[in-house]
Amino acid sequence: MKRLLLLLAPLGVFADSVTLTDGTFLRGQIERASDGYLQVSLPALGGLVQRIPLQKVESFRTDSPVAVSIGGVVNRGIASASAGRVASSGGAETCDLNSRFELWREPEARPLDSRGQRKWTMQADFDLSGHSGVAQGSGFSAGYQAKGVKETDTVLASIRVVRATAGNQTSADDLHLNLSYETNPTNIVFWYARTDSGYDNARRVDFFSVNAIGLGLRLFTDGAGKLDARVGLAHRTERYATPGQANLSAPSADLGLVLTRELGWASLDSSLSFVPSFQRTADYYIRHESTLNLLRGPGPLSLRVGLSNDFRSIPQASQSKWDTTYFARLTYVWK
Repeated sequence: MKRLLLLLAPLGVFADSVTLTDGTFLRGQIERASDGYLQVSLPALGGLVQRIPLQKVESFRTDSPVAVSIGGVVNRGIASASAGRVASSGGAETCDLNSRFELWREPEARPLDSRGQRKWTMQADFDLSGHSGVAQGSGFSAGYQAKGVKETDTVLASIRVVRATAGNQTSADDLHLNLSYETNPTNIVFWYARTDSGYDNARRVDFFSVNAIGLGLRLFTDGAGKLDARVGLAHRTERYATPGQANLSAPSADLGLVLTRELGWASLDSSLSFVPSFQRTADYYIRHESTLNLLRGPGPLSLRVGLSNDFRSIPQASQSKWDTTYFARLTYVWK
């Protein structure tokens, strides 16, 4: 039996549709077609762009006019494809659904002309949160993220500031600066490099940094999301504010999982990073975050609820190993 996976955009919002040869049905926005691939942005997955080989496309139809190159002639209109042929309401010509077919939206964004250019998506967010572990308390965090995607790789930069208090006591006061780079998977393999640096005053860490490089594996992907694994080498550094506490500088492994999944009633994003030291097997660091996107609409705003955990197997004296944050996050996305 063929799979039928329906990714619905919010009610009342029109969208392009794509049907794959295995019966999968996608609803979103067709961004472009070039070099034998159809790129579809899926609002139900927070704007995740799926790159689908044209040989796996049974049919598609755009809801609004787009530009297409059909047999060397550029037409603008509603584009559709079925039975291996592409047509446009802007002209009578048709062409084969193959690697020579191009589709794009903005006049300056023709794949042939914009090849190699990076497309950026920005995100700003603010949340109210509660904390437990090192100290109980409530507060807020604010963050900004920039994601640049091109045909061969993806660059991601983000910063997050967290503040929380419990009476006169600080339960959270930290900053995370993240930078990452990864190549687009060739079959299932890709390469990545990342850094997570900042400070954590509640844990009396003046500076921390995890720098890693390694191999990524796309364990699973379909129209509803993906699951990636990462295996690499890292170096973990921590400088402490506690007098007499020896600073940490240790070569480590970098192991991780990244999951993105559409659940129908919400979308799930989850990441897990495990950094064990090569010097002492009992010394390791775990960072986890999971969010559910509950309120999604056609505009740039969305509301997420989530949970994050910070675990150090060997904490400083009198400190808890676990530090947990739970939050409700308002997110604004633009391009």
